[in-house]
Amino acid sequence: KAITVSGITASGKVYDAKTNATTDVTNATGWIAGDSFSVSATGLFDTKNVGTNKTVTLTSSYSGDDKGNYTISDQATTTANITAKPITIAGITASDKVYDAKTNATTDVTNATGWIAGDSFSVSATGLFDTKNVGTNKTVTLTSSYSGDDKGNYTISDQATTTANITAKPITIAGITASDKVYDAKTNATTDVTNA
Repeated sequence: KAITVSGITASGKVYDAKTNATTDVTNATGWIAGDSFSVSATGLFDTKNVGTNKTVTLTSSYSGDDKGNYTISDQATTTANITAKPITIAGITASDKVYDAKTNATTDVTNATGWIAGDSFSVSATGLFDTKNVGTNKTVTLTSSYSGDDKGNYTISDQATTTANITAKPITIAGITASDKVYDAKTNATTDVTNA
């Protein structure tokens, strides 16, 4: 008897950078009820990327004492969804600096993490110290942006802050002058800091 197997489904999944799909043959049909016949199936999404009603290509195999009584046409495909993976970015740092009267901070994304290794995903970030003033473990507020072909496969929570130090700036005062005077038997001098 010629039969066409149908009713195999695939489960939706959260993005994992892989194309494998989990299949379910519970409701598979096509053979005569009561026969010793069973089906198993594996599935592959068309791409690894997020999407709705994505094509899943099925590879089926059959077993049972009555398998030989059928000429079987496989169910070729089904559909399922891949949803975006929620991630939280971490590992962005900021460099210490010497006081420069500005709040800008230099950031380093070298050790940033959160996404699946191997994906086309990158992060860039800018940072601002909470104040311009000298301090230890000062809060640096981060503003991040993301790029790469796999960016759309993620729902991204930014790293909000990091910390860094602002150290005192060494300075040497110059330009102070003293005025000449007529002898008055004293050592005091009149200074002028106008050009300091």
